[in-house]
Amino acid sequence: MKLIYILINLLLMLQSCSVYALQNHPLAILWGIDDKDVSEWLEFERYLIAIDDILRPILEEESFISSFGGTYINIFYGTITVNTVDFSKVDELLALPQINPYNNSLYFREANNSLSQLKNNFGEISFLSKLKHAKNLYILTDMEYNNIVLYIFDRNDNNSEFLDAVKPFNPTIFYLDEEETPQTIIRPRRDADNSKREIRTKLLNGDGLYNGYLCSAGFWAMSRDEPMPLYIITAGHCINLTDYRNDFYYVPWDWDWNATQSKLYLGPMIFHSENENPDFLVIQVDGEDVFPSYAIRNTDNDQYKEFIITNDAPVSSQGVHICKSGYTTHFTCGFVKGLNGIFIRKESYISDLIVTNLNAERGDSGGPVISFVSPQDLNSVVLHGIHVGGGGGLAVANSIETIFKELEEESDIRRLQDLVLYLGNS
Repeated sequence: MKLIYILINLLLMLQSCSVYALQNHPLAILWGIDDKDVSEWLEFERYLIAIDDILRPILEEESFISSFGGTYINIFYGTITVNTVDFSKVDELLALPQINPYNNSLYFREANNSLSQLKNNFGEISFLSKLKHAKNLYILTDMEYNNIVLYIFDRNDNNSEFLDAVKPFNPTIFYLDEEETPQTIIRPRRDADNSKREIRTKLLNGDGLYNGYLCSAGFWAMSRDEPMPLYIITAGHCINLTDYRNDFYYVPWDWDWNATQSKLYLGPMIFHSENENPDFLVIQVDGEDVFPSYAIRNTDNDQYKEFIITNDAPVSSQGVHICKSGYTTHFTCGFVKGLNGIFIRKESYISDLIVTNLNAERGDSGGPVISFVSPQDLNSVVLHGIHVGGGGGLAVANSIETIFKELEEESDIRRLQDLVLYLGNS
């Protein structure tokens, strides 16, 4: 009897170990499934995104915009939830030839706010946030709540005038206990050896950057017309206002700050977005000790050490997976919570943000924000933008489209006006 008991416990232990061993891919961990099922789940998520891409513009049309309150994807239920204000319009929507083939993938949930109402409320609340000098909060349209949601960092901040003004729009309000500043200040060490080295280091997207502040490398970029020099994009608030050149250095994950080994020189900042909205800066890579990469670092994982960027793309749906790589928390994943977010923090006001619930902390700022798109190749990703801030269980990103548009319209440096994502020699 005792032997049987021991064998049963051993079997349970082996089963437990096998479950964890089968969760190597980040999406397996996020979704709580085995590695062998990731391709199937990802393919199904892509299927739901494709349906949502068809559905959303239709719901924006005049005949539906006051009857439905937006959509979000729930991969665990395998449906697209359609917030529904007027159920008499459901049959009309389902009868459309573009929608009819996908009827079984739609779940109509009773809701109070239509898309037209949400758009109006968001516009009014964002305007009032500036007028009333709102402090330290997120503002987003969260389709899961079917409402404008305010996440306030500290209830002790004097936001009473703003909160009184937005009461007619009945936002959902949460107060966050955690607090995070966007960058880490580390005592500067001016011991970098800039002499040419025989061995060059590959700088991966998500590696650390240092200029007296610690941030993360977002992505490599190049001019369409001039293959050299190359550039690195990171968060704009990583600027060091005490250093007029803002020279940046490479810092690998788990860098020993007490070591005598010198940091590798990258180059100076040559562009910084005005008012940090969008929140990015451009580093011109003049140093000869590093070479470029279009891979994302995930070296904590023995099986999936790097992910290859195949393209850039916008985020279109709420509820889908999204991931980032950064110096502090390394590679983490979560879900998209909003696509039109506002982040007000101290003196910063950043708009048009991708809002997520992935884990990020100080030092992750600037890191790449990506998602997986190919069920056939789980090592490939598309780039959405860079992580620019967060706290209280949320993280926000500026899109790559916003970054390149700002450079095209605002940069005085001609070669920065036509930057594109670096993808090797293409």
